[in-house]
Amino acid sequence: MNFTPIDWIILITYLSVTVYVGIWVKRYVQNLSGYMVAGRKIKVSLGVATFTATELGTVTFVYFGELGYVTGFSCFVIGILAMIAYTTVGKTGFIIEKLRHYGMMTIPEFYELRFNKKVRVTGGLILFVGGVLNMGIFLKFDGIFLSEVMGFGPQALGFIMTLMLIVVMSYTILGGMFSVVITDFMQYVVLSFAMLATTIIVLLEVDLSLISESVMSGFGSGGFNPIENPRFGWSFIVWILVTNVAAAALWQPGTSKALSSESPEVAKKVFWITGLTFAGRAMIPMFWGVAAFAYFGAGENSAAAMPMLLGELVPVGLLGLLVAGLLAASMSTYSSYVLAWSSVITLDVISILKPGGFSEQTKMLISRFISGLIGLFLLVFGLWYQIPETAFQYIFITGTMYTAGALGTVTAGLYWKKANDVGAQAALILGAVTPAAFLLLEKFSSELPSWLAFATDVNIAGFLSFILAALGMIVGSLATQKKYPAKIINEAEISYE
Repeated sequence: MNFTPIDWIILITYLSVTVYVGIWVKRYVQNLSGYMVAGRKIKVSLGVATFTATELGTVTFVYFGELGYVTGFSCFVIGILAMIAYTTVGKTGFIIEKLRHYGMMTIPEFYELRFNKKVRVTGGLILFVGGVLNMGIFLKFDGIFLSEVMGFGPQALGFIMTLMLIVVMSYTILGGMFSVVITDFMQYVVLSFAMLATTIIVLLEVDLSLISESVMSGFGSGGFNPIENPRFGWSFIVWILVTNVAAAALWQPGTSKALSSESPEVAKKVFWITGLTFAGRAMIPMFWGVAAFAYFGAGENSAAAMPMLLGELVPVGLLGLLVAGLLAASMSTYSSYVLAWSSVITLDVISILKPGGFSEQTKMLISRFISGLIGLFLLVFGLWYQIPETAFQYIFITGTMYTAGALGTVTAGLYWKKANDVGAQAALILGAVTPAAFLLLEKFSSELPSWLAFATDVNIAGFLSFILAALGMIVGSLATQKKYPAKIINEAEISYE
């Protein structure tokens, strides 16, 4: 057992305070805008903290740590690409500035504004399915981290997953976005300190020259150069860069931080400042994973190696603080993601399909009910599903299922006058085809004919989805321009909240 009574006291006290604060702010949730976008009152400093905390859950540490363990230093390129993408979106305001200007709550809401209700429903369904599948492994990987770092072993996985789910859902369902942003700031401060202190401990305990020698002997030059690493290469780099740009502008849990900002200018500042942290967000747990490879050698469970290292090296007290910070960060990630997906299915599918829609209170009740269903899905799916290759690949390919089509649809909708309903539908559907095919066919890769082998290459499947989505938008719009003329946004009908 790695956890001492001191660690337990720190963990329980911190989590109790976090849950209490999250539920306490429920009193400030008075309407749908408050529940889903925090009343659009978020300023720069709080926006940066909540955005960073949202994208820094335990699962993030586990899949980045796993990448470090199986690829060496070459995976650091992922952090650099993320930083470039998010800071570029923040500096230019690409997509997010106009979405905030139009007062959107969700991405599919824009589809109806620019196209029609059918496009909104299609986009909402794809976003919901892709988003829920994307976070389907979160609970399992968080459970692996906690069971290993705390010393319980794999036999405690199911219990830890269930307990985490109950704690997270309790304040997410009640408080909405207000709970998320208030507790995020606490988590941002605690986790920043714990990450720095833990990295220093790892550097003191595992010699840097030993780490470098281990990477060279284990991976060769591919452990340092992503172009030469068989898991990466140029196709991977291009795909990840494009995906990060799409995710920065259109991934609902992150974009909701821009939509919650008090103005488009604040939204841009939040994104480019947060983007500067994304390199460290990836590289720090990656380095811990590389250190785990040097410390244990090859042969360990790739997802469990980094947590095992921290459990052995991090001293009493700091281990409790680190786990508390990571657990709290996971709560932030879960709450932001669950709130995003429940908001989308409520506002962009269920409410649209009912003539006359629902009242704001009914929409909040529906969103809370769906949040609970998502939580149950996470528990069942996490225990059942076997991850292809690495968790990182799964996270990005399920995200691409939505972002590929969304990038083509929203970009064309904002910046191309000829974009029409047919092109939008084609872009959304074609963007989801190859990621969905990968998830289905990867399990049967050895039985597929050679001409279908490309569908089980995650890099090709991911990159191809963006090409198909772009072609769908361009060809679909141009070929049907006369029969389905493009709709022009009527700015006089927009409330600009």
